Amino acid sequence: MKTRLIFSYAALTSLLASSIPVKAMATLPLVKSGVPVPPSTVVAQQANLRLAGEGEGTLSIGNRPAQTVTFATVTSFSNQQVEVTLRLADGNLQRWGGQLVSRSASEAQIRLTSAGSATATGTLTVGYRGSTLVSLSGNGTLDGQPWSLRFTIADDSVNRPPTADAVILTQSGQGVFGIKGRPNQTLTFASVTVQPDNSAELTIRLADGTNIRFAGQQTQRTSEEIVLNITSSGAASAQGIANIRYGVNNSIISISSNGTLDGQSFFIQFNAQR
Repeated sequence: MKTRLIFSYAALTSLLASSIPVKAMATLPLVKSGVPVPPSTVVAQQANLRLAGEGEGTLSIGNRPAQTVTFATVTSFSNQQVEVTLRLADGNLQRWGGQLVSRSASEAQIRLTSAGSATATGTLTVGYRGSTLVSLSGNGTLDGQPWSLRFTIADDSVNRPPTADAVILTQSGQGVFGIKGRPNQTLTFASVTVQPDNSAELTIRLADGTNIRFAGQQTQRTSEEIVLNITSSGAASAQGIANIRYGVNNSIISISSNGTLDGQSFFIQFNAQR
């Protein structure tokens, strides 16, 4: 009796041991070779876009008179968010935000989500060669009004004096933004854009995702540093100096700035992510 009991237990153990792998293998999904990588993965593996181009274009919004676009930039970030700026013939600047949904070696698709404080929908198609913007086109709605954009770089066959490209610097990192009388806030990202006429914009991103923009003028530039004279921040008055050290691939190494913002002293200290 004891022998039969031991034999039955051993047989049961052997049976369970042999059946477990078979069941486990049966539930594993089959992996097929040649399965395409999802577009979002491909986009994430590519370097951020830093495009700029001077040209001619038309922006139409609802029943408003069409506006002429003379310059545009497209900048993408590591989270696939995109900022598009359009310089109009009257000097005003339009800022649009969106999501990078696909990208190839010469073209990108952007799903538009905002235009300043307005809600926006639609798709922008971006054509480029290297870091040069070639074209922008798209349509959608802006606060419920239809919009369309057609923009191309200036025709190289036209005999015109050469123009310098805008300088666009970007970098993720860590820093502090402080205003007198308020708690200091953490910085996670910064960008600097300097136009051919030396007008400039410094943008810092807080940890909560808020962007703070300072406008000004480039007063000095070397191969390692840019100095900006800050003159405004959105609708607020601002005065100060910003020293931006930069390196290869237009990456920001550090930013040091201080001044006044609506009469209150402020400072910025930012360093690249290591």
